[in-house]
Amino acid sequence: MPGASMVQRLLQSADDLIRQKPNSAAYRRRAVSAAYYAAFHALAALCVKSLLPKPRSDDEVLRVYRALDHGQLRNAFLQQPLKEHERFKDIASLIIKLQQERHRADYLPPDSNLFPENEVKDLMDQARVAVDLIDGLNEADSRLLATSLLFKERKS
Repeated sequence: MPGASMVQRLLQSADDLIRQKPNSAAYRRRAVSAAYYAAFHALAALCVKSLLPKPRSDDEVLRVYRALDHGQLRNAFLQQPLKEHERFKDIASLIIKLQQERHRADYLPPDSNLFPENEVKDLMDQARVAVDLIDGLNEADSRLLATSLLFKERKS
């Protein structure tokens, strides 16, 4: 996969995990986690592309990536201006669902029945849809999404 992005590699790793050992609860859980992280990295890449002009230093890119907070992601999608914006509704629901499932995959105690193979594949498909929707945003919507995800609104 020469030249593949982190997003593509994470999606491919989820595919590989579920193909290699579909009966392994650990592999299925890792595939769910990788699917979420693919979508998360698509958001991070959008933030970099939208806010940092080229050429970009590695330090600048790192600061943007580190500023994108998993914990605040859900809240940002559920607040203005994103919650009422038609273009972000599908992205929001997919990201929130993938994040919830990633939490289950990463933090629940061992359970061989937690993620049946068909559910994992569905979550992987949802991650691909989220990535496609993120990648398909126009410049103005990308910038709005990036600023809304990275910068908290202060209450007056």
